Amino acid sequence: MPDRDRMKIPAILKQEPLMVEAGVSQLAKVTLARQPRPVLLKQPAQFWDEAAIANEARMLEETTHPRVRRKLAYAAASHHLLLEYIEGVTLHELVLGKLAARDPARTHFLLQSVAETVADLHAGIWCHQPIVHNDLKSMNVLVPAAAPRETFLIDFSHSYFEGQLPPFLADQKQSPVGTAKYMAPEKWAGDYSQGFKSDVFAFGVMAYFTYTGRLPFDGNPARIEQQIREATPPTPIELGVKVLRNLIVVMMACLEKKPVQRPTMEQVAKSYAESASLF
Repeated sequence: MPDRDRMKIPAILKQEPLMVEAGVSQLAKVTLARQPRPVLLKQPAQFWDEAAIANEARMLEETTHPRVRRKLAYAAASHHLLLEYIEGVTLHELVLGKLAARDPARTHFLLQSVAETVADLHAGIWCHQPIVHNDLKSMNVLVPAAAPRETFLIDFSHSYFEGQLPPFLADQKQSPVGTAKYMAPEKWAGDYSQGFKSDVFAFGVMAYFTYTGRLPFDGNPARIEQQIREATPPTPIELGVKVLRNLIVVMMACLEKKPVQRPTMEQVAKSYAESASLF
């Protein structure tokens, strides 16, 4: 066991549980001894969550990306993971507050920020090796109060290095409905070999939800799977939502059923960067 996993975490002086809509881990805002600023404590809610938290600790050890929430410490014996605490809201919360209708420019820059971050991870930029996030969704994008047009990518519990899928992910496909709505068709078939392109599909779902306020695939798990495998959702234009046409083309391409027909995240990020001057 690496020495860094044996580290002692300072005594907790104060703990404030945080309610989260997605995930099974317990989160709390805590104050530590001799540490004036609060930190985020992530710990298992059930024993099967231990592998996911250990995996997140390992992944965050290998990246220093400025748009990824930092790992501060991990105690393997207790499976306690300390993370940088960032005051803010999730992209999901902003979408529920009608973000796209209220502020199209901010909507664009937030999605551009996410696209650039994921493109960097796929390219191995700020990382020791390329990373597949594998759970990209609006609830895993944090928008800091101090920088309302910036984002932090969070929750790397199901992430993996390219070509190194952890056994706990390979043995079973993910089942939470919140995640299922973002799952690419190939993942429903148990194929995780197209990790980068599966992230692209998830970004397409996120962009669609951000622009329209509705998910492109919804319902019970069986219906979600059928839609993702077979159905093409209506475009924002068909729903009466104003979005730049070139970005609609890119977003709908992200939702292609076959991985080979989807763009790369670098291509997606470039499209957002080239359109930024229009806002």
